[in-house]
Amino acid sequence: MDAGIAAALISSLAGVVVSVGASVWTHRQGVELERVRYELERSTRESEKRSAAKAELDRYREPLLVAAFELGARIHNIRKNAFLAYLKSTPRRRRLATLGTLFCVARYFGTLEILYSRLALLRFESAADTRLVAALLADMGREFSTDSYDRIDTFHSSRFMLWREEQRAIGELMRGPDGQAEQCAGFAYFDARYDEVFAPWLSGFAIALESGAAPGSERLARLQTLLALLVTQLDEEGAYTLTVDGETVAPDWVTAQGLA
Repeated sequence: MDAGIAAALISSLAGVVVSVGASVWTHRQGVELERVRYELERSTRESEKRSAAKAELDRYREPLLVAAFELGARIHNIRKNAFLAYLKSTPRRRRLATLGTLFCVARYFGTLEILYSRLALLRFESAADTRLVAALLADMGREFSTDSYDRIDTFHSSRFMLWREEQRAIGELMRGPDGQAEQCAGFAYFDARYDEVFAPWLSGFAIALESGAAPGSERLARLQTLLALLVTQLDEEGAYTLTVDGETVAPDWVTAQGLA
């Protein structure tokens, strides 16, 4: 073969190899850039989801904190401070002691119902900055609904038990007649409509309160512990709790001694 022709062929072949190599490299770079772009977009979407979940929690943080705090404080007063001695007081005090406690329970579920109506539950449970609160709320729901505690004889007799359906119904009723209000009804509304509206859902809890079993209730003790954890998690500004050297020292019902 003529040397000139051979040189031309070699040069041509080299050009093809370089072209092919460049094409492969460009393709790979394109794939890598696309992958990086996709990961960045996914990260941005996840960040936005987390921010949205956190924003909604922050919007309802104060009402949820108040509801959890007052329910926890009432349970503590029942368990440790003989609050239900008022059941032997005047008819008015007896009714207020019972309905006031039931209102604390109802307001907690009402606040939760409002929060869940505004927030995608899956996002709330998966977002890193709201996951712990979501887990505590889920634990609260389970502790209320399980029949493992406070049995008189069989699981049918489990005291202070509120099934998920009852929890949701109470929460919906606390949002007013149309079940759409963005804040819970107050005590006057609850009191005026208790017998007609709320009693079908809360009468079993009321009977358990009046039975004298509340101070020794395993369920209520467990709920107080979860409420204490929830309050300390929600109280970012220390408005409701006092922490010294990483230990919560006030109020009593949130401390380790108060939970014992």
